[in-house]
Amino acid sequence: MREGEAQLLSQNPYFDFQETVNHGGPVIQLYFYLDECYEQWRCLEKERKRTEVILTKTFLEKRSPAVTNSNLPKTPPNPTRVDHLIVNQIKEQAKVASLLEKMECLCGVPLPANIHTALKKNHMAICVTQARCKEEAVNMTKHQWQRPNFTKDRDTLLVVVALKDLAATTRKLCTALWCALQITLPKPIIIQDHHIIKEDANKEKCHSSFERYSFRL
Repeated sequence: MREGEAQLLSQNPYFDFQETVNHGGPVIQLYFYLDECYEQWRCLEKERKRTEVILTKTFLEKRSPAVTNSNLPKTPPNPTRVDHLIVNQIKEQAKVASLLEKMECLCGVPLPANIHTALKKNHMAICVTQARCKEEAVNMTKHQWQRPNFTKDRDTLLVVVALKDLAATTRKLCTALWCALQITLPKPIIIQDHHIIKEDANKEKCHSSFERYSFRL
């Protein structure tokens, strides 16, 4: 194993280095999907900020007060990468939920059901990931030396499955947020284009009516 990988794996208190060497499969999957979750979280955060800017510029006369949620979790002492991920995901999910409510107010009608479904599935995936990580940490603490290797791998794979689902639902929520923005933005007025076409046609008629006359000074 490369030095960088060994240092990265040793930062996680859920697994010791010797276990990682002997049973690297589940652990490698864990870090793969953990990185994927971070990537999808950054994409969601970027899309949410972009949406906020567009809405602010588009609806200058309809500014709504910022909603603050005091029930958001805080990072625990000595946090792991998974702890940071869960806290960041919960905070971002709450911001997206608030933004979707704002867009419904701007639209005057509820957003499609599939957008709310994407939000609920993402929230459920966060809760499942949080629960799996807690279970894995508790089992590791209680039976650190007595647990057989297949039980350790099973707990790790449960976390991997949860992280995989979390990455997928976060990506779908990002898409749902983009769709909600397209629904919220005002539609272009097609009537103006017809007026322009009529004006252009009138100009052509005016020019053509004078083509048969010749003027001399």
